Amino acid sequence: MAKKRGKGEGSVFKRKDGRWVAEIVMPDGKARLKYGKTQKAVNDWLLLQRNAVRNNAWVSDDSVTVGEFLDHYLQDVLTPTIRTSTLVSYKGIIDQHLKPAFGEVKLSRLTAPMVQGLYTEKLNSGLSNRRVLYFHAVLHKALDQAVKWDLIPRNVTDMVDPPRIKRDPPKVWTMDQIKAFVEATKDHPYKALYALALGVGLRQGELLGLQIADVDFVSGMLKVNQALEIVRGAGWKLSNPKTARSRRSIRIPSPILEVVRNYVAGQNRSSGFLFVSEAGTPILPRNLVRNFKALLVEAGLPEIRFHDLRHHCATLHLRAGTSLVVVAQILGHSSPTLTMSTYSHILPEVEKEAADRMGGLLTGY
Repeated sequence: MAKKRGKGEGSVFKRKDGRWVAEIVMPDGKARLKYGKTQKAVNDWLLLQRNAVRNNAWVSDDSVTVGEFLDHYLQDVLTPTIRTSTLVSYKGIIDQHLKPAFGEVKLSRLTAPMVQGLYTEKLNSGLSNRRVLYFHAVLHKALDQAVKWDLIPRNVTDMVDPPRIKRDPPKVWTMDQIKAFVEATKDHPYKALYALALGVGLRQGELLGLQIADVDFVSGMLKVNQALEIVRGAGWKLSNPKTARSRRSIRIPSPILEVVRNYVAGQNRSSGFLFVSEAGTPILPRNLVRNFKALLVEAGLPEIRFHDLRHHCATLHLRAGTSLVVVAQILGHSSPTLTMSTYSHILPEVEKEAADRMGGLLTGY
């Protein structure tokens, strides 16, 4: 028996052959059907269709082109949900690379060889594997949405071989070099910022977006609630952290907490930002990078990226015996698996140290 719903809500019923069917009439007056082995499968599909209609994120028929779909996806799915800088990046890839390649192709006619051909063409033109892999990620995510909306039966990018990236281990200083860096920052205006970068491992945007209220000087806890983001042509803005797991609380090591406490006590400003420029405004990323590079030259240290201080924090934690789960929480990684793959180069060293400690406890054997 059909499960009755209101107008435009669709219905679900079971056929005599045992299959379940969901049906909904779209705003263009055309009915869509979905067959499934279970009631849950068709209910889930129906929910996606209803949400698409309510959010005006549906496509009228299978004559839509890849370009039309990508425009629709960009406007109605990505724009409300992702950071402005990411949106600008996605739009650039869609407008400059994906649409020129097969924007006029019907969405239902897009094939894996077409996509593979685009990747090959871009690689031959001199683009890096990493850049082309980013194209793949954008297109794959978009076509996953098309599958959810039942516009296409499968995601053709699942049948494509994207470029592979050889991940080099992060550049990490020796302990003597780390100590030299700490020494070089002792009388530096950005001393507290560099101390937090090294000791807590925040991303650059997370550091620059910190508010004084985010630091609890009693408990020693730091809350990461937002990040400073540069919007092309519009200056800076505060946005959500990179991922859901990036919104986190971290305990600050006591020596670093004291450095931050002294820094705040010595400031006279009206801004709520923890780290500010001489003008009392947020420190911009380009100015921080320029300052960091000059500091390394003055201290005679090997050149690294500012982001590599985050890698140093993780490496120091692992060498100190901190578990992967805790390191992943501190860094805001989506899972300990990501942490393990990023720092796999140091795990043998950590495992040896752990075995030596265990050996010390079992000296009676």
